[in-house]
Amino acid sequence: MIKMRSNRRRWIGIVTAAVIAALGGLYATSGQADHEDEEVVLAFTTMRGNLPNVDINNNIGGFAPWVIRDGDGVLTTEGHVRIRIRGLLFAPGVPNLGGTNPFKTFRAIVSCTTVNAQGETEVVNISTGAFPADAHGDCNIHDKVTLPNPCYAPIILVGPEGKVATPPDTAITGGIWLAATGF
Repeated sequence: MIKMRSNRRRWIGIVTAAVIAALGGLYATSGQADHEDEEVVLAFTTMRGNLPNVDINNNIGGFAPWVIRDGDGVLTTEGHVRIRIRGLLFAPGVPNLGGTNPFKTFRAIVSCTTVNAQGETEVVNISTGAFPADAHGDCNIHDKVTLPNPCYAPIILVGPEGKVATPPDTAITGGIWLAATGF
């Protein structure tokens, strides 16, 4: 029994390392990693659909539950955001909307905690532009945002296009989210 747990932990570690390496490799071969000092801050292979009205760093979960079949992505130190979303839809039990995606575009919100000039911590939310989403809830987001320095505990949220500041100032107070990094 003890040997089985040890093997399971080893395999989980190997699989996790392989996924992170694959995402990093995918990112590097896409032509986005053009700076030698650019590093992956966050690589993820899971996202979770929202629960209505849940607040994550001033970003509010949509009015109804959503589900996501698959969400993978990478955030780099230079602010490159690459996310592959599959099956982001209203949850099956939502009356008249279950299993659908009525939005034509999705965007990502990168949320992290930073320290301001007065030495106080504050949450900063930065939005990507809008990217086409289809009726099946599939979307690819490839954009660059300006991250604060430092950027502690980054979270990636995906939601409908909303009020977005004009680039290069993409900081927002918060937005609506339908899926977030997590499980």
